[in-house]
Amino acid sequence: MTETFGKTLRRIRLNAQVGLRELARLVDKSAGYISDVEQDKVAPPSEEVIVRIAEALRADKNELLSSASKIDPELSRYVANEPQAADFLRRAKERGFGSEDWKKLDKLAEIVELGERGRSLK
Repeated sequence: MTETFGKTLRRIRLNAQVGLRELARLVDKSAGYISDVEQDKVAPPSEEVIVRIAEALRADKNELLSSASKIDPELSRYVANEPQAADFLRRAKERGFGSEDWKKLDKLAEIVELGERGRSLK
């Protein structure tokens, strides 16, 4: 079974040796709210709050976002500003892309040097 967001947050917070009250202060939330989140008494916070939590704990935001089944706000903005990206994702969903397809696509993008980063690696 997959670890809940609350359990993931608690594990990461304890590993970072940050107290509950300290985390609450750093992300401008109450200690009671953070406690409720860690105990899965309430739904995970918004994407923006999760990113702030990750920054406060110096943790991987993707791990926390993934455990909350949420998407990085940077990605949401990128897709919103790149209509072709949204169209591509729609087609990928319709075709039923799976993890192996995404791995192949990532490798293909690397081979043909797609994106600014790919062109700069020459």
